[in-house]
Order: sequence, then structure tokens, then C-alpha cells
Amino acid sequence: MSFRSWRERKLLSQERVAEMSGLSLRTVQRLEAGHRVSYASLRALAAAFETDVDLLERELYAMNEPTDDFVEIPRWVRLMNDGLWFGGPRLSRRDMRMIEVLCVGCAVIVFAASFLVASDMTANLVRMGAVVALVAGYVVSAFLRIHDRYKLWPGSGSAASEPRPRTWRSVAAEYALFLVAGILGVAMMGWLVL
Repeated sequence: MSFRSWRERKLLSQERVAEMSGLSLRTVQRLEAGHRVSYASLRALAAAFETDVDLLERELYAMNEPTDDFVEIPRWVRLMNDGLWFGGPRLSRRDMRMIEVLCVGCAVIVFAASFLVASDMTANLVRMGAVVALVAGYVVSAFLRIHDRYKLWPGSGSAASEPRPRTWRSVAAEYALFLVAGILGVAMMGWLVL
């Protein structure tokens, strides 16, 4: 239990607790803020409230409710999360879900369209495009699960507090990544088809 709830349960103000125990108001405020105080200060409080000093110490400093606020984030997840955005603003969970749905939907539509094509070579090329879209959807899905597990979404406790503003470098890096990924995807599809 916190000192504040303990004090309020006894219907006392901070000033009254300081007066009764002979402690300074600042010591009472520090104790209420969650800081530890000396054993002598605890002894003065215990004498003022006619209780055992060890019992008072256990009540004030023991955690009654387990918390799971701390989530250890592996280094590879931190590197992926920080490096992925090139210093720009992060997407929300809703936006990432929308990207996942679009990738999978695009894969289904492109795969269905491959049956309308007359040429076998063209149909295989179109099916490869569907596979690339499906793999992209899978990667986005894995990204979602990792961010859910480690609570990395904007506004959650483990996320970066404030995204850095976008600069021309971050925008250029994003376009370069998409350009290189597109060129590699087309080259891979051409290599597999031929």
C-alpha cells in the first residue's frame, strides 16, 4: 500500500503527519512520492501512529499487486523497430492491419486473374506476383505480432516517446528502400519465370 493511501485512510493531511511524527513536511512528501526514507524517519512515524516500525516498513514498501509493465525487448526487435522507419513517424496498428489486408486481398485477386490469362508464361508471371504479395502480407502479419508481443505501438509504454520529425534523408531512404525492393522483386520474378 502506498503512504498516501495509508495517510488518507487515517484521514490526515501531510502537514498533520509531519507535525505528529516530528518529521519535516519535505520528508513526508518524499515518502508519499514513493521514495525511501531513513529507518529513523520510519521509527518516528511508527511511534506517532503507535505501530511496529517493521510492520509499517513492510506495509509501505511491499508491493501488493504484481505488475507486468516491464517487457524486455530483444536487441534484434529494437534494431528492426528503430531502423525500419528511417527516423520518420511510425504507423499505427490500424494502418498496419490495413496494409496486411490489402496485401492478402491483392494476392487473391492477382492469383484469380492469372486463370484469365491465355499464355502459360504470362500466367506464371502473374502467379509469381501473387506470391510476392502474399509473402508481403505474411511479413506484415509477423511485424504486427512482434509489435503486439513487445507493446511497441505508438502510445504504448515500450514505444519510443516522440517520433522524430521527417527529414529529406528519411524520405529519401524510404524511397530508395521501396525502389530497391521493387527492382529486386521484378528481377526475382523474371529469373524464376525464365
